Amino acid sequence: MSDPSSVLVYAEELTFDDDAGTLSANLPDTASSENPPLTVNQIIAILSPSPSAQPVVLGLIEDADNQDAPLQLVAIQTSGDIPAQLASVPRVAQLPTHLAHTASVDYVLSTKAGTGRAVPFWEAVLRPLLRFVAQSLSQDTEPGRVVVTDSDDSVREYARGEHIAAALTPRTIVLLSGDGGVVDLLNSSTPDAESTPLPTIVLIPLGTGNALFNSLHKPLLTGPSELVLALRTLLGGVATPLPMFKASFPPGSRTVKYSSRDTAAETPSDVAAAEAQLHRQETEVGALYGGIVASYGFHASIVYESDTPAYRAHGAARFGMVAQELLKTSHPYTAQIAIRRAGGDGLERIPRDTHAYVLSTLVSNLERTFTISPKSRPLDGQLRLVHFAPLGPERTMEAMMKAYDDGKHVDVAWDDGQRIHYDDIDEITIQVDDEDERWRKACIDGTIVDIPKGGTVRVQREEKDRFNIVVDSRVI
Repeated sequence: MSDPSSVLVYAEELTFDDDAGTLSANLPDTASSENPPLTVNQIIAILSPSPSAQPVVLGLIEDADNQDAPLQLVAIQTSGDIPAQLASVPRVAQLPTHLAHTASVDYVLSTKAGTGRAVPFWEAVLRPLLRFVAQSLSQDTEPGRVVVTDSDDSVREYARGEHIAAALTPRTIVLLSGDGGVVDLLNSSTPDAESTPLPTIVLIPLGTGNALFNSLHKPLLTGPSELVLALRTLLGGVATPLPMFKASFPPGSRTVKYSSRDTAAETPSDVAAAEAQLHRQETEVGALYGGIVASYGFHASIVYESDTPAYRAHGAARFGMVAQELLKTSHPYTAQIAIRRAGGDGLERIPRDTHAYVLSTLVSNLERTFTISPKSRPLDGQLRLVHFAPLGPERTMEAMMKAYDDGKHVDVAWDDGQRIHYDDIDEITIQVDDEDERWRKACIDGTIVDIPKGGTVRVQREEKDRFNIVVDSRVI
């Protein structure tokens, strides 16, 4: 998909309508194209290499109902003044460090992320945006390489390449993906030497939940869309180490994922028929790195059982659909769990043998509006644990819905002594004792791991930096 309206137009004057809250371009009579008005929250940046240069306003209009052009990049060059109402919009005078050496900048388009928007976004928005930036700032923005994934293993294969493992100069990876693309990078890239510079990730959030991006930008999620924020960060953000944890698994543990037996066939809309098409793939695993969440119990089951083509077609709504089905069962997960509290010396056993929800996380949000850890701040690096006993469908749903109310679930308690537990931790161990394999699952940033009965999962903060990630400087 390419958008012919993504052209640079010249405006003699920019006008801001305070009543409508929109910016409009007054085009000369000879203009061959008209640009629609932009709100401040739709404006990505103002390119202004010098006081004497004519600035360029870049904006993004998102209209899911417009099937022909759901994404429209707007670019306006003007000889007039920039209205004072745009004072909060980022000004870009030159490429940031992570984009300055274009030969070391790769763009990875994850075609299986979310609802498959990576390639359309690249063609309609990101590629023309880079062209406008090059023209306005007189700097090269030609990618070092563009990788379009064609399988579930493509990101991992890219990350294992010599261009990352043996890099002599810092490598920037602009990742058009969801959280799954990040975990693939974290677990596939192994630098050849201590002197190898850390790769830098710029995340363009095109997944389902986009937990990492939304958590890193949470203080700024008051107006602009995720994609506008991502493009602002791309053009003006700064690189900083990405906090990570390491999950270690007992012998016999395997990652589990499902793929269609016939990749060319159309996915049936009926869930049972779609599942009948699936092929189960297992890979032995000893450890995984993550930057978002390590869970066991209800959350892990939701992720595991929603990972089918029929469910994935529903986007983020699939999690709620599966949750409703799991609540009917309200399975009590059998495990022995111990935690080492933040700053503590030894492990402390959680005094119960069955559990409903056990989730440790480095981030605040699992979705833009679903706050799982309200105390978490961008890049604070503190593992936090949310857990509770089997409560039954009504109480479980009550608690989960309060997570959508800015994380008020962590304060929930009932008169009989049951409550939601929320702790700062440095480590958690989970000995999985369920007889049925269906319930012996751990989730590491969306990757499902099947744990053998009696095996113990250990999650700890990873002290060694492995990747940088680009964030808005205001969250540091």
